[in-house]
Amino acid sequence: MPSVFQRNGRWYVDRRDATGRRHRLATTATSKGAAMALLADLERQAERARLGLEARPSDSEETLAELCQWWAEKRAAGRCEVERRQLACHVTRAPIGRLALREVTARVLEDHFGALQAGGLAPASVNHVRGTLRTVINKARKAGLWTGSNPVCDTEPRRVPRRIYDTLTLEEAERLLPHVPADWRGFFAAAVYGGLRKGECAGLRKADVDLERGSLTIRASYDRDTTKGGHSDVIPLPEPLRPYVEAGLRTPGAYLFGAPDGSMRKADSQPQILLRRALGRAGLVTGYEHRCRRQRCGFKATHADAAPRDCPTCGMRLWPVPLPRALRFHDLRHSCATILLRAGVDIHRVQRILRHASVTTTAGTYAHLAVEDLRAGMEAAFGPAARLDQPADTHRESMQSVAVAGGMAQNGHSDPPDGSEPSARDSQTSDTPRVFLAPRAGLEPATRWLTATCSAG
Repeated sequence: MPSVFQRNGRWYVDRRDATGRRHRLATTATSKGAAMALLADLERQAERARLGLEARPSDSEETLAELCQWWAEKRAAGRCEVERRQLACHVTRAPIGRLALREVTARVLEDHFGALQAGGLAPASVNHVRGTLRTVINKARKAGLWTGSNPVCDTEPRRVPRRIYDTLTLEEAERLLPHVPADWRGFFAAAVYGGLRKGECAGLRKADVDLERGSLTIRASYDRDTTKGGHSDVIPLPEPLRPYVEAGLRTPGAYLFGAPDGSMRKADSQPQILLRRALGRAGLVTGYEHRCRRQRCGFKATHADAAPRDCPTCGMRLWPVPLPRALRFHDLRHSCATILLRAGVDIHRVQRILRHASVTTTAGTYAHLAVEDLRAGMEAAFGPAARLDQPADTHRESMQSVAVAGGMAQNGHSDPPDGSEPSARDSQTSDTPRVFLAPRAGLEPATRWLTATCSAG
């Protein structure tokens, strides 16, 4: 007969499996009632097995961490290494990973995702963990390790606020690249001028370069045979990128922008650290933190420049430390899209260069036009705005000149300069208000190679 007993402060269950063999199982139950409930579950599991019924997730004694480990070893081929690391950090090694599959419910998962966000994880990162875990359980369902619905699908994704990304202009990019280490310079240039992702820069091979036709074939990301979009594309080779490509062709190994030994750059490499250092050396900063290096002083002050200053506490010369702008390596790809749009390239060609599946992604995520770019459009319609360094009378005169110019363009003539009466045509419409618009102004291309690329496309 099945029984429950306690020995040395631990509860045991004594039961028979589907074949009739007797098993004694040590449990983590803290009371006799909990041990009895567990014994009842085991009896139902054995009964279903004897009757040949399909197993349920609640019948499995496997933990969520073991299921994630099975996915990483058996079903995660071709998946991004970042997804594996996120799953290992936030699920496998977390307390939720020790739960049995029968305990993994939508409520438990929702509480776990909420705890991750409350602990400082960004909403987008929480959504990434949620999506990877949903894939794990879907793969387990296909393999017969999980039956029933996927509890992750019953949780709510986190709302990701729309960010305002910082991007570089073409002049700032040209200032940045000389301060990048020489063996990484082509890697960074491919992101700025070609709009390549980090994995695409690492997976770009020398065989993908055609200097005669001036083209690059983007077909891989790291060591995978496909890119993030799942397809290969051919893009024109920008003229500023050509010297870096030619230098990469002279390096050892099969990869164009590989490591010094010719091997591929790994997924866990950190070009973000190199980017921040290069931004500081290039002067692309938000300010400087002046620190006192005398022990036990600890004085700090932030200023807009790196001019020499003395510590007001001890009189020692302060050390200026640059505070780089908040740019990620992926923002170099954003910068490429913004440079193209500022040069007047239409959104559809930018989509083809960035290899997006939809133009909506290009327009909504990568079109980071600066305030001055938008100001040009406003001034084209309403005239120049008043500036702090421009007197109010001067601004008023400029607005009047814009209105007069607009009236001349619309009516084909101007008011008589001698103060005579207006013509009969003007007198007929004198009671009707007129709105004069300034002539439309376009944006000039920033560089010649952008214009040539657009013409060739």
